[in-house]
Parts: sequence; structure tokens; C-alpha cells
Amino acid sequence: MTDPTRAAIMRALADLWGKGCPVPAPEHQERLADVGMRRWRSVARRHRGRRLSPDQRVQDLVRGLVAAFEPDRALVGPLVRDYECVARVIADVMTPTDQ
Repeated sequence: MTDPTRAAIMRALADLWGKGCPVPAPEHQERLADVGMRRWRSVARRHRGRRLSPDQRVQDLVRGLVAAFEPDRALVGPLVRDYECVARVIADVMTPTDQ
């Protein structure tokens, strides 16, 4: 059985790739979806006693994606903007199911 949220993220990532974003390459989309969903759902555990704003949650997701996909975070540079696009796509899909 396919998780509909994961499927929606996969479609959104494929669309983002089609628009020219280099991060969600087809060979990384499944892992991006899995890492993104796990990071999004674990925010309360990782930030106990602190409620993050939507923008802070997106930035937290960006940090998690960069940590999972980039061997040296210091070298990400301008590519971080593309990770932000990916994080926003994941957040847009996850937000309705997170309320």
C-alpha cells in the first residue's frame, strides 16, 4: 500500500525537478521524500517545549536535508536555496496532515 502523503511529495519533487531545480534528481526523490517526512514529523521531539513557526520548521527541514545529502555542509553554498525550495514543497504537502 502506498502512503498518499509520500506519493504527493514524490509528485511535487518530480514537478520541481521538471522546473529546473537540481536537488530533486529522479534518483534522489524517494530518499528526499523519506528524509523530509521523517524530519518534519520529528520536530516536536527534537525541539521539546518550543513551538517553531512555519518558517522555522522549513529551515529545520533544510538543515536535515542538507545533513542527509551533503557530505560537507560548509560546501553547500548557493545550493542551499534549492534545498529551501525542496523543503517548502515538502512542507506544503505535510502541513495539511500535520494539523
